[in-house]
Amino acid sequence: MLNSQCTQSWRIKTIFNTLYNPSDFITTPSQVLMHAIDIFTHLPAFGRLIYLQLNEVTGEAMMDILHNSPILNTLILQNGVSELNKDVLTSASVPQCFLFSLKVFQFKEFNVREHEVLMAKFVMENAAVLEEMNICSAFWLRYSDIDMEKVQKQILSFPKRSNSLIVQFSHVNGS
Repeated sequence: MLNSQCTQSWRIKTIFNTLYNPSDFITTPSQVLMHAIDIFTHLPAFGRLIYLQLNEVTGEAMMDILHNSPILNTLILQNGVSELNKDVLTSASVPQCFLFSLKVFQFKEFNVREHEVLMAKFVMENAAVLEEMNICSAFWLRYSDIDMEKVQKQILSFPKRSNSLIVQFSHVNGS
């Protein structure tokens, strides 16, 4: 037990030293990947976290964080989900916060990529107390050939676990 605590303390110290010492940010891609895997493998529980805003994140990393955030109330994905293996959602157990506490989900810079639509579906199907889901499409979509009405209808057709869920769509300019 003591050895495990020392190892965890060392990892946490290493993470904070990296964050506060800019010279440590000069690493090779393999070193970055090694640290990223290590961080998400040994992620601590965020027992008091109620609000989380993530910039661009992979689906796998987001699921790891959600599983360690049991009372999360608000989740904001600032720049969407950068990548997501479909198998992660189909084999994933539902995070505790989805069952008991997640009430607000915002998906900003929604790019209509397949894995982003799957993420929206996963949230709608599994978040039991979700009250509002806001999906804000990426700026470039207004100049694309993508039929946003069709995408909205598709998303609205997904099963909703929460009876009180309101899904809203908007564009970057607020309309």
